[in-house]
Amino acid sequence: MKYSAVQPYNDSQLQDLIDDLEQNEITEFFSDNNNIIHKKYISDAVLLFTHALNQLDKVPDVNNREGHVLTGDFYFSEFYSALSQHGEMQVVHDMVGISKELSSKKSRQYEDKKVLTDSDLKYLLFAPLLYLIDNGYVKSDLDNILDRVIKNMDQRELAYIINTKGER
Repeated sequence: MKYSAVQPYNDSQLQDLIDDLEQNEITEFFSDNNNIIHKKYISDAVLLFTHALNQLDKVPDVNNREGHVLTGDFYFSEFYSALSQHGEMQVVHDMVGISKELSSKKSRQYEDKKVLTDSDLKYLLFAPLLYLIDNGYVKSDLDNILDRVIKNMDQRELAYIINTKGER
């Protein structure tokens, strides 16, 4: 069996994927290179990772469940490919840790049905992006954008907020 050589990862693929996401204040922030302090590919990859996590939090329409999961898987694979090609395995490791913590917190939230503060919700939805701020990859202005997104969002779309089992 013959295998093809591994092709170098093209960072412009990340930007193309971000351009294809639903445009909002967050994607606009990441599209402006002035907001990125260093290693844009890390910021872009973590944005895709965050988008994938948040996709999985939404309850999909019955007719779109498979596509919904596959889309998330695609973004996760692009995140991993970009960072592994650059040797940024510590960031991958950090995101895995954040993801595990978020999964536990979301499960507890689903079971306990507690009222979330805006700060709690911001962490549940955007912890990977907060990591970028805390580790100096992006400007702290992103924090204000995340606050606005939380204030303006419809929380009923989130399965762990409304305690749904995915039935629509």
